[in-house]
This record gives sequence, C-alpha cells and structure tokens, in this order.
Amino acid sequence: MLAATAFVPATSANATVLSLRERVARPGILIGSGAINPAYLDEPRFAKVLAQQFNSLSPENELKWSFTQPQQGVFDFTKLDRLVAFAKQHRMAVKGHGLISGCCNPAWLEQIQDPDRLRAAMTTHFKTIMTRYAGKMDRWDVATEVLSTFGGTGLDQNYFYRVLGPDYLAETFRIAHAANPNAKLFLNESLVEYYPAKRQELYGLVADLVRRGVPISGVGLEMHETYSAPEAGVLTGIVKSYKALGLEVAITEMDVHLTPLPDHAEYKQQGEIYGRLVDEALRAGVRDISFWGFTDKHAYTWVPGAKPLMFDDRYVPKPAFFATWAALARH
Repeated sequence: MLAATAFVPATSANATVLSLRERVARPGILIGSGAINPAYLDEPRFAKVLAQQFNSLSPENELKWSFTQPQQGVFDFTKLDRLVAFAKQHRMAVKGHGLISGCCNPAWLEQIQDPDRLRAAMTTHFKTIMTRYAGKMDRWDVATEVLSTFGGTGLDQNYFYRVLGPDYLAETFRIAHAANPNAKLFLNESLVEYYPAKRQELYGLVADLVRRGVPISGVGLEMHETYSAPEAGVLTGIVKSYKALGLEVAITEMDVHLTPLPDHAEYKQQGEIYGRLVDEALRAGVRDISFWGFTDKHAYTWVPGAKPLMFDDRYVPKPAFFATWAALARH
C-alpha cells in the first residue's frame, strides 16, 4: 500500500492506476466530487479525472434558484442536463445540491412577501425540478446553511425565514417530499464539527423535525476544515447521534485549507487530515462522502494561498489523494 504522505511526480498513470472509486471496498459507498461547474467538463483532463476517480457528483451553483428559474415560470436546465448526461455516461450518481439557501435567490422571488404565494412558488419550483430529475438525482440537499455561521443564535433569518416564519424548514421538507416521495432529503450545514454550541443546536433542530414527522432522511456535514482538523471522535459522535434518530449522515463538501509553507510542506499535514477524517467517517458508518471539488485549479479558499483539494492545479495527486485512497481500501 502506498504511504499516505507519498507525493509522486506527475505522470499520466498516477490518476489512472489508482482510482478512488475502484478502491471502494464495500458496495453502496459513494465517493463524490461536488462543486462541478459544467463548463469545467470542457477541459479533457478535468473530465477524465472526474470520471476515473468518483462515482458521484453534484453541481456547484447550477441547481440554486437564480440559475434554474431566473425569471418566474422560465426554467433553464441546460447546465444541469449536461451534468446528468455526463454522470449517466460514466455510471455516476448525482446529488441535487441546493434547492434553497440563504443566497442565490432571484429578485422576482424575494419580491414575494405573502406566505401563501411563496409556498405556491416553492411548490412549483420543487415539483418542476424534482420531477424532471426523478431517477437521475438520487438525493437532495434541500436546505443549506440554515443556522448562523458560528451557531448559538438560532436559525439564520434568511428570506424564507422572514416570509414563512421559524417553521419554514418543516414546510420546505414537506414540499420537497410531495414533489418526489422517493427522494432522500438532507439538511446541509457547516462548521458543526468545530463548534459544540452549533453542533447541539443543529441536533436539537433536526430531532424536533423527526419528532414531528417531517420527512427528513439525513444530515449533511460540509466539513470545510480550516487550519486544523476537529478532534478525533467528534465526527463519530455526530454520526452516532443522528443514526440514533434513524437518519443518515453524509459528508458533503470536504476540503482542507492550510496556510502555505515553503515547498508545500503543508501537504503532509493536509494528507493526514484527509486520511483521518475519511477513515473515521467510514468507521462510523458514513457511506456518502463528497469533496468540494478535486483539483486546486478550480478551488475556492478563504485562506490566502491555500491549496485545499486532493489534486494540484496540474492534476497531480497530492498526499491527500493517497491518504483518502488508503482509507477507502481499508473499508
């Protein structure tokens, strides 16, 4: 087995012989890349590595409301259709990422201030999209980042909260379930592995939804790790708490942002973080792990100069790739 911190020179064979999707030891494990902008598929190398390495993908922003229905009653599925066609060609699952969020709402939508009109707009929007992709997108991030950034202050008072009130999430999940009763529906949140107050706040919110019979299938943990990893065991505890509620847990947007060091010395630490978290997730029973992209060529980071993904900007696999590969091989 290759050492988790090995960093090999660029050759065309590296990413071909060692495939994450082929190293999945158990059936039913999804190893995916999110943040897939369909325009990136124009790059032959990007498309090739994506298809070789992953058995799942999800869009970057293309499912968000301002992209899919920029004008009321006018839907644009061109970019999403391209992703779905690529996934079908390469035997990949597709996750529907971003039905609603605090951002990316078109102006026409936010002009609606009547709760009944907003519910009607959501019903039309969800039904149109989820019917179109029924059987093609197998799970959905229904709502994303619903709590304040660092937690402890309750639900973020986004547009949907302001119009529908604090119970808007229950309504949103019920509308999504009515649009596609067979779909898995997830609530996607950030930073819960770092902040205990936010972790407890999310659990309380989700437990209440479950208690009330709201059709939620699971919780998505974004896991944008910045400067360091969460303490060992935290992820395991999170997964166990939701499994006790009868819910699944997915990792939805994992990447690792570290301060750059000379000669990329931070890559070793980055690899250790990737490997440990993927290993802990699999041991805890997580069967759906997605990264927020895979090549630094298209990475977004809030840490100046950070290179957060598994392949560098020339598609050379980094220690993070080998650590992830080794963790998958163990499970």
